[in-house]
Amino acid sequence: MEPEVVPVRPEVAPVDRAPRRSGPAPSERERAPGPRPRPISASRADPIGRAWLRNRWEELAFVHWEYDPAEIQRLLPDGLRVDVIDGSAWVSLIPFRMADAAPNPFPAVPWLSRFAETNVRTYVVDSDGDRAIWFFSLEADRLAVVALARAALGFPYVWSSMELEVDGARRRYATHRRRWPRSPPATTTVELEVGVRIAEPTERDVFLSARWGTVARWRGRLRFHPVDHDEWHLHQATLLRLDTGALVAAGLSEPAAEPLVRWAEPVDARFGVPRRV
Repeated sequence: MEPEVVPVRPEVAPVDRAPRRSGPAPSERERAPGPRPRPISASRADPIGRAWLRNRWEELAFVHWEYDPAEIQRLLPDGLRVDVIDGSAWVSLIPFRMADAAPNPFPAVPWLSRFAETNVRTYVVDSDGDRAIWFFSLEADRLAVVALARAALGFPYVWSSMELEVDGARRRYATHRRRWPRSPPATTTVELEVGVRIAEPTERDVFLSARWGTVARWRGRLRFHPVDHDEWHLHQATLLRLDTGALVAAGLSEPAAEPLVRWAEPVDARFGVPRRV
């Protein structure tokens, strides 16, 4: 039987009714001159020709919160400015299962290339005008992956004790403890029930999911890592349980508003060679 598909429109989708931020206007730093951000698009405008790394992202959940742009800007390195939509910055908690993680053209190693991961991220514009993701933390339960990603790419990975459970429409993602680095300590739990597929993602859905690169600091310099994959197929999701320890460990305040929750069908991702920004 084909999955039920329903349109999601801001005026009828309860999960989209995150309260609007009522804080002060963006600061002068947030409005500082810089390259105009590239247009938001559900698919990459310039597909990557030759990828050096590939991943498959499975059982991925999006839990998004609105934040004051000034708070997020204070946590960003020089060279990045917070990206906003309707005057708000956003922070996302993203648990999922990584699969087929390997450099091209080598085959994936079954145990090493398949693992649970949870990241905390925000949305930025770099000095070239590319919209990107900045990770506050990435947790994974493979020590070799964590050590390699930290040393060779500069991503702030943490080796953690984790699990991912699937029971019908229900998903449970948990980080029990951080093993290395252990500080700051954090535990995270996300339990949700997957709903119907969204036929017409909102502009905000696209803003928060269709990001065609990440930025990481390696040897003191920022580098943009281009990424390409098929368009997301998002589903509504109902949050059943939540522990946001990873957000607080990243230096963020406790979220004030109810989150926007989504679940995504698997995508195969390809990464291009990073460049300095």
